[in-house]
Amino acid sequence: MPNELGIIDFFNGMLGKKEFFIPLSAAQYQFPHHYYGLTSAALLEDLFVDAAINYQKTERRDVRIERPELETNEEVKDAKGEKGWDYKFQGENFSHKVGKDLGGIALLWDSTYELPQDKTYSYPSPIVFVLAQYKNKNGKFVSGESRIELTPIAHYRNKLVEEGQYLIICEKKSGSEWKIISSKRVVEKSILLHDFAPFENIWETLLDSWGNGVAVNQIDIFITKKRKDTKGLNFEPGTSAQIEFTALPGIYLFPKSKLQNVVVEKNNRGVLLPRKKVLELVEQAYQTANFAFLPNWYTCYAGPRNVDLYQVQRGEYDKLNTAARH
Repeated sequence: MPNELGIIDFFNGMLGKKEFFIPLSAAQYQFPHHYYGLTSAALLEDLFVDAAINYQKTERRDVRIERPELETNEEVKDAKGEKGWDYKFQGENFSHKVGKDLGGIALLWDSTYELPQDKTYSYPSPIVFVLAQYKNKNGKFVSGESRIELTPIAHYRNKLVEEGQYLIICEKKSGSEWKIISSKRVVEKSILLHDFAPFENIWETLLDSWGNGVAVNQIDIFITKKRKDTKGLNFEPGTSAQIEFTALPGIYLFPKSKLQNVVVEKNNRGVLLPRKKVLELVEQAYQTANFAFLPNWYTCYAGPRNVDLYQVQRGEYDKLNTAARH
């Protein structure tokens, strides 16, 4: 299955930059907690595309990415929605979808559309699907004789960790293989995660790893499940381990060829790609390297809400009165 026009390599490069990774990661927590569902999804899409265009302009002038509204061709003036694409990359249309879980994906927002008798539908472009969090809260950690369940640190925002749990910072390798960068055992009876692992300490460890060549978007942080007997568990730095979840947060590419004559569902809002098919496409994308990892550790430390949109727009007014205009 092809990495169509190198778009996954492009996104990997973008997420490998701290100045792109941190804002995008923060938004995965902030937008859904501040805005209603559809508004949140729309803003996440817009943020992602704006980030991609900024990355292209500053780092990847060798490629071309653009929104529909930048086109002057009359044929694409209504590209958003009916024609099913959100941006062009290297001249090809791509549709962008976001989700916090592996549910059905809306392919067409038109409740009046009549499906054929076989209930199939062909989508007109590849889909870039961004999954915001791990599928299933708990994953499995296996390293030699060490076996334990663990949870992404994102689930411990404003929560307590307890004696015997471990915080482990890991570098993702290939497949389900990871390498432990550092670990810390909870010795207090209970303590808030942010007191046990302050952001400044986490950031220092990450900066050291990034400075040694580890890609920014290849590190995530986990908390092991509470267990009375931790004898035999090995979380030493440099240790290799298998960490398995149903799906990882990140960017999945669904090629156009896999979206033709697909059996779909229909409800009172439109045409949906069924949950089972979404999971199948996510698994295929991961297995064929059509995937860019977007770890979500930073959502544990991100501010409680996103930027004040009024203050951003206020800049237009302020520019009218700046000394630079006179």
